[in-house]
Amino acid sequence: MRIRNVALFAALSVLVVTGCGKKQDKGAKASKNAVSAADSAAAASKMPYSLKEGKRLYNHYCGVCHGETGDGAGQYYGLTPSPANFTDKAFMKTLPDEVLFKAINEGSASVGKSNMCPPWGNSFNPEEIEFIVTYIKTFTGS
Repeated sequence: MRIRNVALFAALSVLVVTGCGKKQDKGAKASKNAVSAADSAAAASKMPYSLKEGKRLYNHYCGVCHGETGDGAGQYYGLTPSPANFTDKAFMKTLPDEVLFKAINEGSASVGKSNMCPPWGNSFNPEEIEFIVTYIKTFTGS
């Protein structure tokens, strides 16, 4: 039992001495990270609830296929057909809010697109779908 305690103490000592990760320069890097974190927090606090919630829902449910930036390059690489690219301004001009709402609510096949995107109407209420549509529109600056 005593040997186990000594071994455990030695292992913990090595971890403490070596540290967990790289040393950080206490000068410019630390203050730069603090400023960017503060800027991000300030920007997030000024974002309307509908956009925050739309972003949260999109990232969790849609971003895995459509990509976190909306470019159609999500984690499921190689889908055929490729997920919609919401950053393509010309493409997005062809999709009014009502079409996006219907595609999310009833599935993309309901608007003549691929059947790969499922209907989310049983998962989201209409207000949440509106939040997602609003967030999707931000990818083109509209």
